[in-house]
Amino acid sequence: MRRKAVDITAKRTIILLRASVMSQHEISRKLNISRNCIYQTINNFNKLHTVATKPGAGRRSKLTDRNFEILNRKNRIYIRRFRNDLKRFERSQPRVHKGGGVGTWSYLTCHGLGSIVFYDGSLNSDKYIDILDQHLSTAYEKFLPQSPRKILLQQDNARPHVSIKTRKYFKEKKINPIPWPANSADLNLIEKI
Repeated sequence: MRRKAVDITAKRTIILLRASVMSQHEISRKLNISRNCIYQTINNFNKLHTVATKPGAGRRSKLTDRNFEILNRKNRIYIRRFRNDLKRFERSQPRVHKGGGVGTWSYLTCHGLGSIVFYDGSLNSDKYIDILDQHLSTAYEKFLPQSPRKILLQQDNARPHVSIKTRKYFKEKKINPIPWPANSADLNLIEKI
């Protein structure tokens, strides 16, 4: 016989057959249930006067405290809750500290550092193109009288730098940025400023 859970109707049948003066061995053969299970069912019925399983019976929960703790170390958020808690979103509070940020953009030439531009929020293609429109032309004007050679633009593979909009802008203005390999070491001087 293979091991399987005995449902409540089978347990009731065991109790009724035992009440009709049938032996545990005969009940086991008739219902195809192990003798040990028959014995335990009868024993539990005599103690508790019910065939229902006790609450909490079964395998121990493998959940520990770590299953209920959600943490985001980067943003310093620690939330302790059960996953099936229906009011978990009602209890959340907006963060007061650590608001947005200020971004900076500049350029570096052999004549030194160019003007520093501050922008709010994250940099997207539109902001990047506006910055280039306003400030890159002044950098080119400084070079044109002195060097007849071609001027090169170096930038990394950040999304605003390689977006389709930005590439179209470079084509219109006839600017050729230096290709930047995808998985290269960061040798950009501007990153360290």
